[in-house]
Amino acid sequence: MKDKFPIVLYPILLAFALFVFDKLFFLPAIVENTYSWKKIERKFYELKEDLFEVMLEESKKNPNKQIGLILGSSRSGEFDSEMVEEFFPNTMSFNFAAPFGPPSFQTYWLERVLASKLPIRYILIEVDPLLFSKSSIDYSLNGSYDNEYVLSHLDFFRSKTKDPWDSNASGFSLDEAEVYFLKKLFALYKYPLDPTAIKANNKEIEIGFFPGMSSGITGKEHKRGYIDKIKMVNRVKFGALPNEIKFANMDLFLERDAEAMYNQYLRGSSLSATQIYFFRKSLQLLKGLGIPVIVYFPAVSEPLRRRMLTDGLLERFNSEIRKEVDIVSKTPNSKFIVIDPNVDPNWKCKDFVDSLHLSGACFPNLLPILFPKSIR
Repeated sequence: MKDKFPIVLYPILLAFALFVFDKLFFLPAIVENTYSWKKIERKFYELKEDLFEVMLEESKKNPNKQIGLILGSSRSGEFDSEMVEEFFPNTMSFNFAAPFGPPSFQTYWLERVLASKLPIRYILIEVDPLLFSKSSIDYSLNGSYDNEYVLSHLDFFRSKTKDPWDSNASGFSLDEAEVYFLKKLFALYKYPLDPTAIKANNKEIEIGFFPGMSSGITGKEHKRGYIDKIKMVNRVKFGALPNEIKFANMDLFLERDAEAMYNQYLRGSSLSATQIYFFRKSLQLLKGLGIPVIVYFPAVSEPLRRRMLTDGLLERFNSEIRKEVDIVSKTPNSKFIVIDPNVDPNWKCKDFVDSLHLSGACFPNLLPILFPKSIR
């Protein structure tokens, strides 16, 4: 009589089968149909790998040109190589900005670029309380870093402190690392099934101002085209995404949007010790290298700036950032400068699309402020 299959192995076999089944949902064809076409943020992060390869190729083709590195959020996404070359001639600027790109994401790419030994002309680093908030890491955990980097920066022994600026943080928290690896291992954790998304992805998009009128393409086709656009700008604009919105929104909308942004990311919560650690690490990596480093506070709408000033958050943040920069500036051959357009009298064009994003028409006014003669 043949031995029966041990019943104790059934749960293990079932778990393995479910694990394998889950991997089907990583297949691009399935992701395209089940993950909302409106969620494009992850691709901005994932395609920085493509931009990095473009940068290495362009540097080989143009060995006499230097490299500019732009690190930040979507508010820095407008800065393209042609715009900046006016201030840094014979320089190719590569834009690694991404939606809510926090310091941990910035430091990850800074380390990889420095390791490539490219001739760097300048580095632009964007900082503000939103990028240092605890939820700013959400997008990057979904589409950035690599396993080795997260493991080598895993903070096992972080102690809780009331003031994050006094934290002994030394990398990603255990909770952040857990989220990262769960998204790496389990497709349905990274791409949770949503029946409404499946329907929307395969439905033709309606034209915004004309209800019932179709654009002629489905949601997933629109997303596919947008991903192709990102790949194209990686090669044509070196990662910069032109801001085609060139109007000022109504004051009432800006007030409401500012309140919503503040409530979602900053109200009642301290900043992230993880992000403070990685910002400090970036400064440590750059001190003494002789590379001009521009640490800048992005221009924000007056309603949002006013909201962040009411509880002392912005003043404390700006003070701590300047303090950290002052510390590394004492190292010989260090070239750091802090720029705040919000208090610069030369900043005249203050049209905002929403509480965070400046109108595309205003960037020519902003550039001379960010790249003063003293740093060139």
